Amino acid sequence: MSEYRPGSLEPHDLLWLRAEGNDDAQRLIAMAALGVCRALSLGTISPPYACHRLFGPALLARLDQLGARPTLRHAIHLATELEDVANLIPDKLAGSIAEVETELLKALTELAPASLAGEKWLVKAP
Repeated sequence: MSEYRPGSLEPHDLLWLRAEGNDDAQRLIAMAALGVCRALSLGTISPPYACHRLFGPALLARLDQLGARPTLRHAIHLATELEDVANLIPDKLAGSIAEVETELLKALTELAPASLAGEKWLVKAP
């Protein structure tokens, strides 16, 4: 996960998403991961791109720091293997993506908020 470096980009060139609290952060991650899986399923993005941008060791480490729910951690762990699946057994890729999506939906169900409480995720860059 990249850090913002002052002077590297103009504030209007940045998009910041901020989740406050453990469960909210896990919700954001699960929903973003579902979107990436959907794009993978449709062939809009490649497994290497997905693994480079989101499904990598840095996300797993961050989930560990959050004390993420096992279901979400398992789903992301499976997602980090999608590039290998695509390279080694490409005929299993669609099934692997579907498995990740199923696990993400389970995680999201566990994390479903009871209300609309909390701040919006999209925030103005500092």
